[in-house]
Amino acid sequence: MRPFAPRRKPALVLASLLALGLAAGVPTASATINAAVTLDGPSADVIGVDGVAMAEDGSGGLVYRKRVEGRTHVFVSRYVDRRWQAPQRVDAGQRFDSSWPAIGAGNGGRLVVTWIHQFGGGVQNRMYSASLDPGARSFQAPIAIDLDVREGLEAAPSLSMGPGGVAYLAYRVVLQRQSPTLPPGTIDADIRLQRYSGSFWSQLGQPVDRIQSQPQAEPTALNGPQVRSDGNGNAVVAWIEPDDALTPRVYARRVFGQVLGNVLPVSPSEVDGKPLRGAADQVALAVAPFGETIVGFRQQVDSQSAWTRPRLLVNMLPSSLVEGAGTFLGHRAVDGGGADGPAGALGAVSVSVDDSGGFDAGISLDAQALDVTGDEAAVNPATRLDDGTPRSAPNPQVVRGKEGSLSAAWVVDQGGSAGVGLLERRIDGTPFRRIVSGARGGAVSELRFGGSQYGSALTAFLQGREEGKQVVAASIDAPPGDFMVYPPLGWTRASEVTVSWDRAQTSSGSVTYAVQVDGEEVATGLRALRQTLRTAALGDGNHELAIVATDASQQTTTSLVTRLRVDRTAPVARIARVRVKAAPVRRAARRGARASARRRATAPRQGVRVTVSDGVRAESSGVARVAIEWGDGSRGRGVRATHRYRRAGRYSVRVTVRDKAGNRRTVVQRVVVR
Repeated sequence: MRPFAPRRKPALVLASLLALGLAAGVPTASATINAAVTLDGPSADVIGVDGVAMAEDGSGGLVYRKRVEGRTHVFVSRYVDRRWQAPQRVDAGQRFDSSWPAIGAGNGGRLVVTWIHQFGGGVQNRMYSASLDPGARSFQAPIAIDLDVREGLEAAPSLSMGPGGVAYLAYRVVLQRQSPTLPPGTIDADIRLQRYSGSFWSQLGQPVDRIQSQPQAEPTALNGPQVRSDGNGNAVVAWIEPDDALTPRVYARRVFGQVLGNVLPVSPSEVDGKPLRGAADQVALAVAPFGETIVGFRQQVDSQSAWTRPRLLVNMLPSSLVEGAGTFLGHRAVDGGGADGPAGALGAVSVSVDDSGGFDAGISLDAQALDVTGDEAAVNPATRLDDGTPRSAPNPQVVRGKEGSLSAAWVVDQGGSAGVGLLERRIDGTPFRRIVSGARGGAVSELRFGGSQYGSALTAFLQGREEGKQVVAASIDAPPGDFMVYPPLGWTRASEVTVSWDRAQTSSGSVTYAVQVDGEEVATGLRALRQTLRTAALGDGNHELAIVATDASQQTTTSLVTRLRVDRTAPVARIARVRVKAAPVRRAARRGARASARRRATAPRQGVRVTVSDGVRAESSGVARVAIEWGDGSRGRGVRATHRYRRAGRYSVRVTVRDKAGNRRTVVQRVVVR
């Protein structure tokens, strides 16, 4: 099989970042980065955009808050069949304010949403959930899943659902904020974890904290707990907790169903032999389908640290299927700052990882949106995601697809005009960029981003201020991934052959396939992963075979070209008389010399030559076996053989040939030898 580079249908190439109004106003049906859609607003009642989630199959949704009759309620817009649907209220029937909503997405359009409802009259606030099952159009009635979250402040929930519908929710419950027994800058809080089976919620038996009685760091917008599920119903949870010296560190646990794994330290307590007493003040987490994990965090320093500047670091946990899955590999810097860290202002870090251990880290340095790639062994230099024009720290967010594809989003501020920059990087490294914006424009805040393992992604953000606030959403459609084709092995002489191929994985809707032979389509519009071809229509030869996958947005990916070898024609055998030389006779004894001379005088001067051919070497299977019966009791073989008879006469020569594809032919010819 001869390898060929994958071929893709040309897509619309965006020349750098377009002018804001133009980029937002030109929807293109086949675009890989789709134009923004305003889902709610402009209205002063819109409060905030809280989360976005995308399942493996490309379905998903976003969650946001909006005032209705003076109360804050939770709304969700579903993303189904590559379209955003009209928002629907989720906390139906609840009269008081709701806060801290989070969303998770599973295959088939499944969604789960959680939030805190704030009761009045001294009743403890509660954590609620509502789900939408595959095939349903509206959410089920809310159910309480935690009856006591105290005031419900600083919960910072993190919700993640796997493709099969199993979800995990990590959140913070503040028990006490001020007390003489609490050290300065700390609170009394629990990090709680719940598991959703697809039908019911269950709280794991204890908080996930390393030490339950240990005070927690003062809550901020960046130091809330994080949880991410894998493809097998398990998860990893990461959080920030003060160590025994009350320095905030990052810790993590694997979660196996309803069983918590061991507490694993993630952030370092010393560097180059010097203690690191600065706080870890932000944490990001990503988990691949087979459990490969990366934790990113921002590390502050103190006057006695080996570093004098803050750092952005990552630490990786190998797949749960390999040896060493219970130990982090060690921290590494992704900020490109050399031995002492970069001189600019560092924003938050975003991370994403695939099952092969490759990762992307989105970082913000001053006004630069940067992407850093790497794996378990190395970290590569940073590259720009933006075109260099943003005027504020963009804090990029990244989603890595299989085989190194990437989707990314960051905030753009161009002289008062704002939007969100989106990038899709194909498997071959080709980047596509676009700026998206709501219909009314305005400053962007609360950027949310989520995607699937196949490279597609959803983004949602709040745009505008006061009565101009809008809920805006956009999407990135990655093309189908690379896939393999499986023709029959070797040469075939069958009248029909079946070729099969792997599914071209995508999150951009259903995929159809076309079969190409020697660059010509011989079957189109296929949904099955196999096709039977008539070899008579193809003809004999060593054909090039490729499969073209086309997704719902008309993006195509062509498989690696392989070979379909057809040979239905048997080899040809030619029998001809030829003049042969007399066989040399050695010096004989005197008494036998006369007899040898008589035999030479009477021997025939003609013989028979057999020549066998199977056609052009590269276009046929080749001769496998030749059997020759010369007619005088002698036998021969080979594609070119000559026989000399002892005496003249009539002979029947029989040649039987077979090629490597199994075609057979027998040729019988009578010859007269003189």
